[in-house]
Amino acid sequence: MPTWTIISPCEKDYGHPMRMNIFRVMRTVYRILDSPNEPSAVDEGKHIATLGYAVSQEMPGPPDLSSLVIHLRLSTQIVTHFIVAFCDMQIVDTVQNMCIPIPCELMPVMADIYEFVAARSTSCRGLNPVEECDLACKIWKQLQAEKYHKRLLQQEIVSDIDIACLRPGSPRCSICDSNLIHCNSCQVASCESDDCPGSSEPPLAQCGRHKKEVLCFPCLEEQECKAELEKCPGCGSWCCTRDMSSCSGHPIDIRLTPGSPGSKFILSDLIVTYAQSARVHPPKRGSCMECELPGWRSCNSTLCWSQTICPECASGGMTCLCQEVWACDPCAEHIPGIFIRCPRCNRPFCCSCSYIDECQECHRTNLCYDCAEEESDVDDGEMVEFPKFVASCGSCQAKVCDRCVLSYPAFSCAGCSQRLCSSCRKSLCDDCKQWLASDDEYSGTSGDTDAYLNI
Repeated sequence: MPTWTIISPCEKDYGHPMRMNIFRVMRTVYRILDSPNEPSAVDEGKHIATLGYAVSQEMPGPPDLSSLVIHLRLSTQIVTHFIVAFCDMQIVDTVQNMCIPIPCELMPVMADIYEFVAARSTSCRGLNPVEECDLACKIWKQLQAEKYHKRLLQQEIVSDIDIACLRPGSPRCSICDSNLIHCNSCQVASCESDDCPGSSEPPLAQCGRHKKEVLCFPCLEEQECKAELEKCPGCGSWCCTRDMSSCSGHPIDIRLTPGSPGSKFILSDLIVTYAQSARVHPPKRGSCMECELPGWRSCNSTLCWSQTICPECASGGMTCLCQEVWACDPCAEHIPGIFIRCPRCNRPFCCSCSYIDECQECHRTNLCYDCAEEESDVDDGEMVEFPKFVASCGSCQAKVCDRCVLSYPAFSCAGCSQRLCSSCRKSLCDDCKQWLASDDEYSGTSGDTDAYLNI
């Protein structure tokens, strides 16, 4: 008896095209006859479903599919609990020893399963799980393409096309000759061209960035909170859920001592605190990568508690005077290296801001440009010694003061021997980068910086 295990926590899912159809049958059966064990999702891991039919040894020709059955049981059970029989359209409860007719709502699903098995039964058997799923997907895609062309005829979507031009099973649209796209779950087909009348038969959701990510609306609804595609509220296009921005909620009651620059202990402690703290709201969806919703921001810290921050959680924060860098309250307070402050006016500036300079080694800062234009003494009239910057990195422009220049490790640009800091030691200075780029443009070649540096 040819049998395929479609759903099982004991076997890896290779994307069998009947997986969702079998799940729909299984969920309905358990909802009617064993509601406490009704599965909530196809990958819940508590049920086993197999699909099989008997092969007659006496009768030649194609197999008799009147023996087609679906066996259902919990993964903790040894024997079958429910049998869904296609011959008389009955559901058999082997535990209660009773039968009920298959609900009408399942008839289209049962027809799809039967049609698939009828086509699959004519092909080879004895394949491993990966080969079986690959063959099953090819067969089901072919059947769905044929159904697409039949729908165009039955629903009279177009009237100016020659019926003889329709090519049953063709992977291209019979109307506009565009490629057909298929739902990744149930394989239903539709035209990929939005301008074609066939694209609405049925309408499919397709990711704007990843064209192979496609789902039909019924499969989207069944995925619910685990949906793989979502509609962007900004532009209205479909997008992979993994590419949608989200705000994880501002941490509540962060209590840490502000760290000194370069303090690794404080940074690791802060990461743990972020992960363990309560949040002001559960994760909230934002927009796709192409859109920016009003009020949503991104913190300048790579260690922030959320990649994007919603307006509710971004109400505070700190912004540099150049208006180019913003950081949320916890990161601005606890993570060094985002902002430096003027020793006189105490205003925050980002580390790359042209309004102020900081020594990369000792982290002393001079006055910001506004304060430097004023008197150099402070409130009590005492003179304050500020750092004098005598060297800078030729790549990132980081400054080094006169106290640190002799002890600070320095490296040279491979192109012109200009001084580089330790972070940029495997790079070129800005002048050499521009020269290399202009030389590549003139010669029509693509520059290979690593090769130039002999890395």
